[in-house]
Amino acid sequence: MQHILALAAIVPAALAQTYYGCYTEIPPRALTGSSLIDYVTMTVADCETHCTGLSFNIWGLEYGGECYCGNALAQGSFPAFTTDCAMPCAGDATAVCGGPNRLSLYGTSETAPEVVPYPHDPPVSETTYAGCWTEVQGVRALSGASGFSATAMTTAGCGTYCLNSGFTWFGLEYGAECYCGGALSVNSTSALEADCNMACSGAAAEVCGGSNRLSVYQWV
Repeated sequence: MQHILALAAIVPAALAQTYYGCYTEIPPRALTGSSLIDYVTMTVADCETHCTGLSFNIWGLEYGGECYCGNALAQGSFPAFTTDCAMPCAGDATAVCGGPNRLSLYGTSETAPEVVPYPHDPPVSETTYAGCWTEVQGVRALSGASGFSATAMTTAGCGTYCLNSGFTWFGLEYGAECYCGGALSVNSTSALEADCNMACSGAAAEVCGGSNRLSVYQWV
């Protein structure tokens, strides 16, 4: 009697994967281990396989086709607004692979990696409200970093984002916009408090500016 040995197909075990969110890129890199660049076929799975195969436990995808690996975030990288990561993966248009200077960050741990911000001199610990101010036409009242969230903008979220970006002034506008700076533009003027009348997209009880109006705060 002929005996036939049936071999089951060998399928790689699925790796444990946690999505941590959208994070900022920094020079030289937020993840300083290995890298893989492929602007034609890159997928989240490709990046995961590359990084975990080299014993790295964190991986991030950037600009649609870039993959970076590491075991910790470099100092200065921190969570960005979700909508900053909006570029589809080169090899899978249904998935997001970061954005310009933004990483879609994954890892093997259920706990997000530690964020180590740059120190501020002098140190700051709390925010103070500076009032409702006008936006400046053609430029910005606060011309540093900026972010947007149609569903999750809050005063605290904007404040943390700006502080981690190295700015101690921040303003919220039109319910969903966050702007940072070292100081208000001299062309911005104090406005009526009633002009700042739009609820924050992520906290209906908070005010996030208005049309061409900023709810302005300062870290002190």
